[in-house]
Amino acid sequence: MNRFRCSAQRVLALAAILLWLAPTGLRAEEDFFEPAALGMGGAVRTLGNDTSAVHLNPAAMVTKGRYLTSFSYSHYAREKSHLLSTGAYDSKTSNFALGTKYSLRIFEPPFSADQAVQWYPVSTDTEIRDKRKFHRWDVAAAYAFLKRRLNVGVTARILRKEYDIREDQVRFSMDSGFSVFPLPVLGISVSSQNMIPTNDDRYPTRLAAGLGLLLDPVLNLGVDVVWDFTSGEKPTTDVHGGLEVRILNLFAIRGGYYGDRQFTDNYVTWGLGLATERIKLSFSMRIEVGPVDKALREDVSDAANRLWNTIGLEIAFQ
Repeated sequence: MNRFRCSAQRVLALAAILLWLAPTGLRAEEDFFEPAALGMGGAVRTLGNDTSAVHLNPAAMVTKGRYLTSFSYSHYAREKSHLLSTGAYDSKTSNFALGTKYSLRIFEPPFSADQAVQWYPVSTDTEIRDKRKFHRWDVAAAYAFLKRRLNVGVTARILRKEYDIREDQVRFSMDSGFSVFPLPVLGISVSSQNMIPTNDDRYPTRLAAGLGLLLDPVLNLGVDVVWDFTSGEKPTTDVHGGLEVRILNLFAIRGGYYGDRQFTDNYVTWGLGLATERIKLSFSMRIEVGPVDKALREDVSDAANRLWNTIGLEIAFQ
């Protein structure tokens, strides 16, 4: 019995080492969006609709003056992912805004040791699970010039990644953003993400250009084009587009599309929102459409492999 236990431990150790040394099979994963932003396909780098601005384009925090705090939960069945997020920023006290955001993602991507590594000693009594826990903390600052017509911002980020079968990692990176409003209803933005490379395909170095149309209190429309420089052998282009229609300034209906990895991954999104002057409750869903070339989870339905659901609460202090 002791000899068998020793063999099993060696199998685990060897598999972990091989997995650590094996190629990761780079595959970009879009940074998560808060519920309102996800409903619009993530096209909010100019609009700054919610606390997604802290980690997408810090300059968008000062598009409007407000105190905003948020709480959200997201679930992705394909990765058994549970994501908790909270954030806040103040862009009303002055033209200088500060914001912070923390998220915890616990997940377990589909995993097959005999496919993930070139050689794996099979043991019927050994089960390897790729459990992960990612902590992410963002601190952002922004400043508004010319009555919020010209905005700049920067974000500092700490990533702590905890694994069961890999060595834990801590990474530091930064974002930056710029937005200009040539018209009160029309905004243009340029932003970057992870300017300090993280060596992680889930947090690639990106440059984005965005366009936003703000027809308050009826309609918001956004389009973002994102260039991904580090997820593959050559840069790829991602596209995000979405709109939000508000009814009686109380109900919100959102819809959007985005394509990742040069349109290899295609998603449609939709969402609903209920808002008062201070409180907003939002639900959104992302649906992957077309062929799926990712590893799928066999213990859930095909539909569950394609769906990302998120719900969140925002509180604004006037």
